[in-house]
Amino acid sequence: MSIRLLFGLLLTTAVHVVVAQSVRLDSLRQLAESTTGENRVDVLNEYGRALLSYDNVTAKDAIREAYELSKKLNYAKGIATSLISEGVLEASLGKDSLARRAFREGLKISRSINEKRLEGNALIRLGQGFQNENHIDSAYVFYTRALTIEKDSLFPEDLSFLYSCLAKYYELQNNSALQFSYLKRSWNIGRALKVPRDVVWSGVALVSYYTQQGDYATSLKHLNEIQAALGADTLDNEYINLVRKQRGIILANQGNYKMALSLFDQVKKFYERNSYPLELSNLFGEIGYVLADVSNYETSLKYYYKGLRLAEDNNYMEELARLNFRIAWVYYLLEQNTLAQEFCSKAYRIARGHHFSFEESSALNLLGMLADRGNENEKALSYYNQSLALREKNNFRDRVASTLLNIGILYEKLGDYKKAEDYDFRSLAIEQEINHTIGICYSYQALGQLFIHKKNFKSAAEFLAKGETLAKKLKAADVLRDIYKNKRDFFLLQSRYSETVRYSLLYENIKDSLFSQSLSNRISTMQYDFELDQKDKEIKILSQQQELQSKKLELQRAELKQQRFILAIVLIILVNISIGAYVIYRFYKRVKKLNQEVAEQNEEITAQSEELMEANVVLSKLNREISEQKEEIQAQTEELVESNQAISRVNEGLEEKIKERTRELKEAYTELDTFFYRSSHDFRRPLTTFMGLAEVAKVTLKDRSALELFEKVNETAHNLDKMLMKLQSISVAGSQELIYNEVMIKQIFEWELDHFKNEIVSKSIQVLTEVSLTRPFFSYPVLIKSIVQNLVENSIYFCTTQSPVIKLKAFELINEVVIEVADNGQGIDPMYLSRVFDMYFRANERSRGNGLGLYIVKKMVDKLNGRIELKSELHFGTTIRIFLPNHFREK
Repeated sequence: MSIRLLFGLLLTTAVHVVVAQSVRLDSLRQLAESTTGENRVDVLNEYGRALLSYDNVTAKDAIREAYELSKKLNYAKGIATSLISEGVLEASLGKDSLARRAFREGLKISRSINEKRLEGNALIRLGQGFQNENHIDSAYVFYTRALTIEKDSLFPEDLSFLYSCLAKYYELQNNSALQFSYLKRSWNIGRALKVPRDVVWSGVALVSYYTQQGDYATSLKHLNEIQAALGADTLDNEYINLVRKQRGIILANQGNYKMALSLFDQVKKFYERNSYPLELSNLFGEIGYVLADVSNYETSLKYYYKGLRLAEDNNYMEELARLNFRIAWVYYLLEQNTLAQEFCSKAYRIARGHHFSFEESSALNLLGMLADRGNENEKALSYYNQSLALREKNNFRDRVASTLLNIGILYEKLGDYKKAEDYDFRSLAIEQEINHTIGICYSYQALGQLFIHKKNFKSAAEFLAKGETLAKKLKAADVLRDIYKNKRDFFLLQSRYSETVRYSLLYENIKDSLFSQSLSNRISTMQYDFELDQKDKEIKILSQQQELQSKKLELQRAELKQQRFILAIVLIILVNISIGAYVIYRFYKRVKKLNQEVAEQNEEITAQSEELMEANVVLSKLNREISEQKEEIQAQTEELVESNQAISRVNEGLEEKIKERTRELKEAYTELDTFFYRSSHDFRRPLTTFMGLAEVAKVTLKDRSALELFEKVNETAHNLDKMLMKLQSISVAGSQELIYNEVMIKQIFEWELDHFKNEIVSKSIQVLTEVSLTRPFFSYPVLIKSIVQNLVENSIYFCTTQSPVIKLKAFELINEVVIEVADNGQGIDPMYLSRVFDMYFRANERSRGNGLGLYIVKKMVDKLNGRIELKSELHFGTTIRIFLPNHFREK
């Protein structure tokens, strides 16, 4: 047995014996430092591969060093191993072309030296690369070639990895049976090997499969088993974060959004720290999907755009298609049809150009829904049919059922009930065949609604009853809401008024419940974002305090160093004085001896003695000065110690004060959110009940006086509901993070005029609109819409009775857009002009408003960093101009 082979076996044994990854990495690093030649290359390659899931930068350095040393030694196996590892690294960074080139070079060298394991690994990696780019046929060719090598090899971990890749291939082929078969094979090998890396890769793929099937219990069971296999892993690595991400996806599907977002945040920090752009882009999409699911659309869009920027920078085409579609879906839910159309078209172009069949069919389906919403029925049908053909071709069974149902609803809208019934039943048949329970529930509801329109009450009752039972079992509140609405209409058409009232109340109650749940989830996710921001601020403050304290300690050290220097100089002087004193003493003794021998020199010696006495006086004085300096140095040292103690006490007090202020701020924030949540919940329930009863009363009562009373009740309830919505808009204006998008100001004018159409017609108001913008206007559409709504509402309330006119204008001023609303109404008394923007202020007792309109306008304009100009003349009208910054250049 060669020394190199023996070394390789020993190294492999050592790697599998060491359980804790930190110990394994330390061992490999030390081994690399203590070996030379080809053995060093093998260790460096193993070290680089081990680091790939922890630290890309250090991994790249180790792999590159192994490659250079291999070329120097002309060590072919080392070169091939380094190239394949380099390809894995480049693929993880999204550099697919560089990765493919490295894999091909590694494959060529592996074949030339007959290294079957390296050859098989390179083939698998090439197949995976082509599969990621949706070149399915090419991927299968490489997988087949790899399978002929790996199935009889001595390396089952490579076979496990190949099986997981084949499972993904069959998933793209919509062959769920083979997908599951290969997933189980991969998982069984991984479990038998008990190597954390293989357990994670095979296990997470299987968990993802069960999650997509809605089997969360089995998903969590396997995920816990994977977590147990990673129990001894002490480093924050790619495997741990794969488990965290999958657990977050499951928790989000189960409705535990806060815990899911917490896990996603941990994964995000790891991917940001270690440069995993593809995984980070995908993660931002998952975070955005969770936030959109709880109706926190603004924050959802923020994460979608982050993921989109990463995907664009790195040319991740599949992520680009997916994220553009998800952004379009959010805008569809927000009824921002222009933006939804724009992003959906982008998703369609990318998906079609790169043959991403699933995303292409999804984009076509959404384009059909947008056309349906805009009453472009022929275009909607064309899009639906294209989506249906693509989904049937690729066997996307549940999606086929969804598109069939959309087509049925469109034909129902067009009055072609025969075709509508045919498509609805085809959709139901597929949903029942694949046992997609929520899809079955939607089909029952759609069929019940269709048979109501056909006045086939027996069939309508049958399908609505089935739908109601299944929706309650699945706890599908949104479907149950539509079923209650259909049942209300069903009983109303049969003049069964008691049942009509009952289902009307059930409908309003479940609608309120859905609103409350959505608001609660939204508040929860907003609070979580707030808590994360607070933690980041606290960390920043602590870092600044530590930096300040470090600088103070450095200053103190410098002062102590200076004092030590002075003390050293004083000591040197003292030594010199001591030496001088010793010399003088010896001289004195010599003089004394000479006095005894030479009497004639007595006078000179006496003079010298006097000089010596004077010198002694000087020395004594100098000694006293030195003692005083010592005391002064000691005093300064004590002052420094006291200063250090005082600084420590101040720091402790400052930290406590920061913590207390942060706690108070969190409590105030929580109390405010709780107030708005409970207020909205408590107010809307009775209001919606009043409005529902008033509508029923119009049908059931004939007494004119009673009808007038109910009309008053209905009007009062609507006014209270408007006031509640204004209070909620105040909360939104104060708490939301702004995400600037294009504002379609002309459409906003048209929407609001249509909203107040009845009041405008009843008061014979002439409305003039003028929009002259040469550039797109980027701001916050929701707030702009609310501003225009409140201004138009005020102009209508206070219009004159003779030839009333309201003018709506929008024009540009350099980097600003001006929105002007003018009327010839009652006007405002000059004495009240300074108070009209106060909360609940009304200029006269005859005002029917609640005093919130202009207050909300002012709050939202401030939020957008704008300004207001108000001109009014009593009995002659009012003109309000809103100056808003245009963020077009930023976009």
